[in-house]
Amino acid sequence: MSVAAPRRRAPRRAHGPRILLTTEATYPYAMGGVSSWCHLVVSGLPEFTWSILPIHAGGRRPRQLFELPPHAALAGRVDVWSEQLPRRRSRRNRRGTRRGSRPALPAELARTLIGWTSDPDALTDALVWCRRHPEALRRTFRSVDAWSLFLAELRNVLDERHPDVGRTPELDAVDAANLYQRLYWIARTAAVETPATDLLHVTAAGWAAIPALVHQRISGVPLLLTEHGVYVREAYLAAARSSAPAGERFLSSRLARGLSMAAYAGADVVAPVTEANARWELGLGVEPASIRVIHNGIAPTPSRSDPPGDLKVVSIGRIDPLKDVQTMLHVAAEVTRRIPAAHFEYWGPPTKGQEVYARTCEVLRGQLALGDRFRFMGTTSAPADVVRSADVVLMTSISEGLPMAALEAMAQGRAIVATGVGGVPDLLRGCGIVVPSGDVRGLATGVTALLRDQRLAARLGQRAYARVHDHYTQHTCLRRYRALLAELTGPRP
Repeated sequence: MSVAAPRRRAPRRAHGPRILLTTEATYPYAMGGVSSWCHLVVSGLPEFTWSILPIHAGGRRPRQLFELPPHAALAGRVDVWSEQLPRRRSRRNRRGTRRGSRPALPAELARTLIGWTSDPDALTDALVWCRRHPEALRRTFRSVDAWSLFLAELRNVLDERHPDVGRTPELDAVDAANLYQRLYWIARTAAVETPATDLLHVTAAGWAAIPALVHQRISGVPLLLTEHGVYVREAYLAAARSSAPAGERFLSSRLARGLSMAAYAGADVVAPVTEANARWELGLGVEPASIRVIHNGIAPTPSRSDPPGDLKVVSIGRIDPLKDVQTMLHVAAEVTRRIPAAHFEYWGPPTKGQEVYARTCEVLRGQLALGDRFRFMGTTSAPADVVRSADVVLMTSISEGLPMAALEAMAQGRAIVATGVGGVPDLLRGCGIVVPSGDVRGLATGVTALLRDQRLAARLGQRAYARVHDHYTQHTCLRRYRALLAELTGPRP
């Protein structure tokens, strides 16, 4: 794991406070709703000086897709799967043994991240040690004592009994080794130096929270967490749909839960983008007084146009299991059976790491004999133009926060058929068709009805356009974030 140092300029110092924004696999290296939100907030609040610290999966050097405004700059990049931290000479004490080693560290991380009863303070203590002893991490994780202590603690975790915990699957040596490697990556992420700042703004309750929690403990600055999708919920959904062995799914979901609980415990304010997320956060133990819902916003067009009447259905989003593209393909097959002239376009790239899923979607497209009636179009730099060309916008996600793709469709006055996940039912109240996730027949019926009844589609689009103007504008979103950031960076008792 390393901190890459891409060519960058220093941000033009604004008159206001400094904010460190930590991201995970999104801004500024990936397109999508979270990245669009990041760019909106960073660009729209020039009275703050922004430093962006992205956590990247590693591998090939990512291409920066967003141009940062003058008051923002990259604070490096955390590449999780690299091994390029600078080496430091280890010092020895009088007995000739190396100083700074902590053989119990992997066991402590296993207990505080995988154990059901979390201890965020103990976890943060361990992560702070990683920041202060980066040169000792590789040696610590390679020691026989550390591995032995880790295995013993993992057995204790697996033997836990709690009324809310189901049966623990059997783990093998490969599962243990994979977890050990992930804990090493977490330790290395915690070791990354972070620049001086007045506020830590975390964009997901997962890996992006790790360097922020360490910085908060050391310097005492406040931490704001914005959740677009509930991190632990999406981990549960991924585990439930995965074909991976039970042990791997168990450890992945437990690790996501441990990171989420630590992020919630450390956050001064949790700002979900929808009330649906807030309900999950309350259930996970976040104090009600700490939650401030701030809806996403968009700049509506000055005027709207009616659907063109071309029987085109459009979707915009990453090709990802959470978007349930395979259900969308089945919906397309059913709709084109009823309306042979209907055709579908899916705009968006595969999520990094989901290339296999994207290939399975292509295979399913062939099996359903959809041909040119369903096309994967790739990335677009003009989503508004794509949406205006559509008669209906379709979303089949199994998890969402307050999706920017839906707001973009509403801002263009297009009718939407979507699954009732996250904040979608509230967003589309009275101006769209909402169907349970995975309901192919219901989704197909909604799309068919709107394609056959252009007047109904236009009427729903008019209502959607008015609803964006009334409740979900960019101006309102920025105004609320401006007030919250000023509150958190102002004088503190």
